[in-house]
Amino acid sequence: MLPIEVGSSSHRAIKFDEIANEEGLKTNMELIDEVRDQAIAGMKKYNEKMKEHFSKRSRVKNFQVGDLVLRDTEASDPTNTGKSMPKWEGPYKVKEVLRPGTDKVMNMDEFEVSNTWHSLRLQKFYR
Repeated sequence: MLPIEVGSSSHRAIKFDEIANEEGLKTNMELIDEVRDQAIAGMKKYNEKMKEHFSKRSRVKNFQVGDLVLRDTEASDPTNTGKSMPKWEGPYKVKEVLRPGTDKVMNMDEFEVSNTWHSLRLQKFYR
């Protein structure tokens, strides 16, 4: 009870039924598993919708062996970025496609670049 309800009865205190309250609490405890399952199903549905939304917006770029590409400067050297710095470097040649979206590149002198590159960090180079 609230301190103000001690001196004067409120509608809530007058209508309170202890037996009905206990039964209501027991009913809530019985239904809690069902409510929890509904919440989990809702979360799964929400996650699927979010995944669907973001996968619509992202495209995997598929490069072929021998394609000329530019490499993202921020990915290759994060310390060498800034407003007046170039965003792309290259051109590089795709040496090997490890799996869709992951490529191994080499420079134009046929020396392999040490890392593998995600295709989001590469851009097709047109002469």
